[in-house]
Amino acid sequence: YTPALLTILAFSIPSGLNAEPYQLRHTEFGWVNIAEHNIWDIIFYIYYGSYTILGMVLLASWGKKSQDAVIKEQAHLILLTILTLLVAATYTDIILSSKVGNLPQMAPVLMLLPVTIIYNTIRKRQEKQENPLQFSFSYIHIIISVMFYVFISFIQIRLEPGIITIGQLHLAESTFRGILTQSQMFISIYLALRESKPGYIISMLMNTTNLLISLVFWIMMDFNAPLPGIISYVNVLIILLIIRAFRKQSAMYIEKIQSQRQDLKESERQLYKLAYYDSLTGLPSRGYFIEKLQQSLERADRQRRRVGVIFIDFDSFKAINDTAGHMVGDLVLQQIAQRLIKRIGEKGTLARFGGDEFLVEIPDLETDEPIHAMINSIMETLKKPAVIDAGEYHVSASIGIAVYPNDGETPDTLIKNADIAMYEAKGRGKNQAVFCTDDIKDRTTMNHTLMNNLYWALDRDELQLLYQPKISVETTKIIGFEALLRWNNSEYGVVNPEVFIPMAEQTGMIRPIGLWVMRTACLQIQQFQEWADCELSISINISLIQLRDPSMIEHISAILEETHTPPHCVEVEITESIAFQDEPFIMDQLRRMKGLGISIAIDDFGTGYSSFSRLRTFPIDLIKIDIEFVRAISSNLHKDQAIIRSIILLAKNLGLKVLAEGVETEEQLQFLKEQGCDFIQGFLFYTPLPVSGIKQLLDSSQKTRLSALP
Repeated sequence: YTPALLTILAFSIPSGLNAEPYQLRHTEFGWVNIAEHNIWDIIFYIYYGSYTILGMVLLASWGKKSQDAVIKEQAHLILLTILTLLVAATYTDIILSSKVGNLPQMAPVLMLLPVTIIYNTIRKRQEKQENPLQFSFSYIHIIISVMFYVFISFIQIRLEPGIITIGQLHLAESTFRGILTQSQMFISIYLALRESKPGYIISMLMNTTNLLISLVFWIMMDFNAPLPGIISYVNVLIILLIIRAFRKQSAMYIEKIQSQRQDLKESERQLYKLAYYDSLTGLPSRGYFIEKLQQSLERADRQRRRVGVIFIDFDSFKAINDTAGHMVGDLVLQQIAQRLIKRIGEKGTLARFGGDEFLVEIPDLETDEPIHAMINSIMETLKKPAVIDAGEYHVSASIGIAVYPNDGETPDTLIKNADIAMYEAKGRGKNQAVFCTDDIKDRTTMNHTLMNNLYWALDRDELQLLYQPKISVETTKIIGFEALLRWNNSEYGVVNPEVFIPMAEQTGMIRPIGLWVMRTACLQIQQFQEWADCELSISINISLIQLRDPSMIEHISAILEETHTPPHCVEVEITESIAFQDEPFIMDQLRRMKGLGISIAIDDFGTGYSSFSRLRTFPIDLIKIDIEFVRAISSNLHKDQAIIRSIILLAKNLGLKVLAEGVETEEQLQFLKEQGCDFIQGFLFYTPLPVSGIKQLLDSSQKTRLSALP
């Protein structure tokens, strides 16, 4: 800094170092300091040349040593800018001034070029410190444009009134000046449009400078020649301001668009995450799993390999949600999911199918051994309870497995069949794994079809009642009938009641079907009584689902009134498990039914939740001994025979009637008669018959009775 300080003291502050620091000369542009080429001027030339050369050497060395291509480009462009400045300033302030004379110094204006470049370099480096600065515009255009602009300004200054001749073209001075001014206007607008902020600043400075010079000439010289130029410069400045305002507005819009684009990308990322990943466990979702499985199937088809799909459903997981809350249930799922991820790893793809159901895909199989190993690994990890807030939660799983291509060739089919196998595992007792088979698929398909057809069974008149006579042991005469529901499906034929009754209960169809059975049986028993010319009873089975219907008693009462059926001729049969339900509502329903005058019988007594003490409190009229005990009579199984004796004796002591089901031999009949059984049913006398068979039976019974009269 010493040379710089000396220069300032010598030329700026009168301190005795330089006797004549100022050599001022008045010109048409104002007072100008003229060098006298004394010792201090020589020192300044040396200092000026030295730091200029040193600066350029340092710039060249910086660019040469750097390995960064961007820095090399920066150093090259800044060095070129300074060299161009030196050449332009030397030409304008030294060469032209010595030849033309009376020209303003342009070096201070030209110095704005490297200052602007370095300023933008520093600013942009601060804005993006993590990235090297890259020039967003070409300073060569600025330098060349400024040189043309300055050159045109010099020509305007040197113009004299008269005719300007250019080749064969003769122009008035004012016309030529106007052309030059318009050229400067185009240069300014070009810089502002092409080079953005640097071009705008330089254009503003050049046009402001020319405007001020023109104003000075107009005021001092007192003639109107500069007036068109003044108007043009003002217009250019206005246009530049408009361009700048437009660019700012455009930049704001672009920034807004960029922000919206960024928000859109973020939204797309969130949508992708929502579409392909589960928010609770972080596992892939069903959609992602299906796409991944489809890719594995296509690869397996080309390579003649197999693909396994494992469907996992946690047993009794609902109990955790009901007892500990859904928040704890979610934490349990998260913990189990993390365990499964560690177990499965890269061997397959784990996804959450929904709720407490998970899917695993095992690709590129040659045998089923990896599937068995995976299942064992899953079962092993589930043996350890999930620990949440010092509470332990044991979770087992029912697992179904489907394998490509045997169990399906599409993702949907494989997942469906794995799901079917999982439900088979639950039906077999849970906490086990089942491979899908053709039998399982056929049975499931049939059940699904039957369940759908059951909704139309009443409308299609596919349901019918068979009637099995009930016989008095003492007289061997028919005392009534049990109505037995049958379904003759158009596709599968006669369907076993053990198959479709649970379906009806599951779908809720048992309610309308039960009312149809009640109405049909009540109408039919009156016809049977007319044919037999005596009073007969009708027994109708009712399920737990029907008993839980609050409106059932009202419906039964309406049917009795509608069909004019005496209530004492109707007997309702309920299973032992229903009879001894702890629900107070069930007890209330049975008492209300009893209040209508209907008899109540317990079916299959001895096979369910027998409780002799409850026989005292429940409104029961008859006990039906299950067929299993009756069959044991012929086998001489003394324990079963003892049970029958005990049941009959207990019923007699409580004032209840007893009916034995499934009587098929004389031996069974004789034993029951000896023990005091009241009624029997079975093939020994009659099988379940349609209405036409009952008519023939009652007609023949009536004729037999009439022929026996005197």
